[in-house]
Amino acid sequence: MIVLALALAWLPENNLHARSAVTKEEMNGHSGLQLMVKSSPTAIFEDHDMIKDPDIVKAVHSPNWQASDEVPRFSDLYISREGVSAPSFRVDASGRIWDETQSKMLVLPGKAAANLQQSAEALRAKHYGQLLDWQEAEKLFSRKAYFVIKDMETGLSFRVQRRAGHDHADVQPVTKADTEIMKQIYNKGWTWDRKAIIAEKDGRQIAASMNGMPHGGDGIPENGFSGHFCVHFLNSSTHKSENPDLPHQLMVHKAAGKLRNYFADSSPYLLGQGLIEAIHHEEPEMIRLLTEGIPKEQSEALLSQQQDWRSIRRKDGLELPQEESWLSEVRMEAETLHATRGKRLMRFHSMFVRMSPISPWEMKELIVS
Repeated sequence: MIVLALALAWLPENNLHARSAVTKEEMNGHSGLQLMVKSSPTAIFEDHDMIKDPDIVKAVHSPNWQASDEVPRFSDLYISREGVSAPSFRVDASGRIWDETQSKMLVLPGKAAANLQQSAEALRAKHYGQLLDWQEAEKLFSRKAYFVIKDMETGLSFRVQRRAGHDHADVQPVTKADTEIMKQIYNKGWTWDRKAIIAEKDGRQIAASMNGMPHGGDGIPENGFSGHFCVHFLNSSTHKSENPDLPHQLMVHKAAGKLRNYFADSSPYLLGQGLIEAIHHEEPEMIRLLTEGIPKEQSEALLSQQQDWRSIRRKDGLELPQEESWLSEVRMEAETLHATRGKRLMRFHSMFVRMSPISPWEMKELIVS
């Protein structure tokens, strides 16, 4: 009996040590797994952490892939093998892991999937900025205050000072060195185009948006920037309108990691406008989010065409709600500048569907002519 008791007592501990040893071996060298968060697949700026859950490590190293014709609704999560140049796996909104090139998915055990999502939320909190209404943001970024701007795509940072602005912040780079960094972010030249940024001050990271066009008054001499540029926060507006500026609000929500939530609360008309702004601002991931409901071939064709448009400016449009409360039609026009065909007027005709009067709208049909 004593021998049996000793044997039983020894087995679990031995198994535990064996599993621990395997886990440590898997975590070392090329076997380690990293969880990454970034705002788009092409973003250089990312935050990452080691995956420590042995069930996730085992599932990824010995995957039971399932072929699927489903079009995945990807999140901002990526999993990669540390030290290996192979493509990263993507994680969808349901917590499943996808090999995009092979159209295969991996379903994690329930507890492992929950642990993955928990780790992801901690990483997102580190990576993204907080949504802060302009009424509160104006107090934090008060006039003459200095703060740091970080670009969500490149991760480049530079210092600015708020000089003026009532409906948003008018800011200027502090030094020539700061202006040079801003030029790197806007590597195609100064433009009114918006970019998702984080505004950092007093240890807080606030989701924001900036444009890159020097204009107006110049209060900091010899900084190499003639004028100021605008920084917008949640619900801020331009000088010309009392309503929040749509492209700035898109970038604010991108900087907060909340684009999917923003679109879920949007009307069909705003979604139609948002698609044109996403095309103009060369935001493939934003386009993908807005067109998740249409056939993959259509979405890929739109992404392919987008590369040839030098600019696209939305004009007037209208929403035509249907008799059924779950259907709506949106017609938009936009002036485009094509790389080889020059200027032309394009029409975007889209149909939106929702499952119930309180469900999010989703694009189900898109015709571009």
